[in-house]
Amino acid sequence: MAMVLFFGSNVARAEPLKVGQPAPDFRLPDQNGKTHTLADYRGKWLALYFYVKDDTPGCTEQACKFRDDIHQLTELVRKWSA
Repeated sequence: MAMVLFFGSNVARAEPLKVGQPAPDFRLPDQNGKTHTLADYRGKWLALYFYVKDDTPGCTEQACKFRDDIHQLTELVRKWSA
């Protein structure tokens, strides 16, 4: 099963990630205050959702699309894990 974490965009990066580039390590709290790091999920499926800016129409549209398509993502993970 895939774990999906949602984090805000309040962390500045010097350079944007490129397609295929590994995600940088992170240490961020979730909505319940539990801290997560990328290393916590080593060897597991993980979807990281990044967006540009909070409370914008594009942010909301992207978040809704991700939410609406989560079942397709879960099915792909199931197929790839078999």
